[in-house]
Amino acid sequence: MKPPIPNPSWPPEVVEIYHNDMREMWDPDIERHSYHSYQNQLDLYRSIVSRYQPSTVLDVGCAQGTLAILLAEDGHTVTALDIRQHFLDYAQTRWERGAIHFVAANIFDNPDLGRFDLVFGNQIIEHLVYPAAFLQTLAAYTNPHGVLVVSTPNHDYFRSKLPSYRELGDPKAHESKQFSAGGGDHFFAYTEQELRAAAAEAGLDVLEMIYFETPAISGHFFVRFLHRIIPLAFLKKTDRLLLRMSPRKLAHQLCMVLRRPE
Repeated sequence: MKPPIPNPSWPPEVVEIYHNDMREMWDPDIERHSYHSYQNQLDLYRSIVSRYQPSTVLDVGCAQGTLAILLAEDGHTVTALDIRQHFLDYAQTRWERGAIHFVAANIFDNPDLGRFDLVFGNQIIEHLVYPAAFLQTLAAYTNPHGVLVVSTPNHDYFRSKLPSYRELGDPKAHESKQFSAGGGDHFFAYTEQELRAAAAEAGLDVLEMIYFETPAISGHFFVRFLHRIIPLAFLKKTDRLLLRMSPRKLAHQLCMVLRRPE
């Protein structure tokens, strides 16, 4: 993957993802805890792909396309989907090798993409009030016995102040808030039980429920100030220990791995 080259013609949204990209992918000295947190997510997603060995992958809501490009470089045939064409244009400037197809479309418009062995829908479901419908939409692009991967912030994280999905009440009252973007615009979060209920409603089997990203990696709770002086290996070891102690309370993120039945 090539590092991004600034372009004065970029719209403000692309300038923002460029700065995020530099902070999370290319220059750990800008904000070391953000770099470690993002790399930790990428490592998790790639480890899931390694376990299930898909030939074809769809990354829904790929944004700047980092995960999609890395998976293409790993030898998978990847379709990178995002509703924003300018994000895909940015992603293509960083692509060097590997089989990848960039598509600008809304997954809810049912674009003709084919079916895939593995479908990612990361950090999207927390912006939607009909989670089972979203999972069913992803499943429509998954081969029988294929795998879906959905990640989202964990409601039960000790620092979370958001209501849970069930605490929202009638989803119709919150339809206008859907599709908000950015962490500051989250208006609720899911518990593991709520995600499992959505999976059951969608007719999908839960293969794994993975809690990840404790403060040791995210830098929350002032730990970010230690990232410049404590070796990453020690932070990772602390993260694993905290996840063994109390994953539900100490993990900022949840990742649900699903299988589409025959």
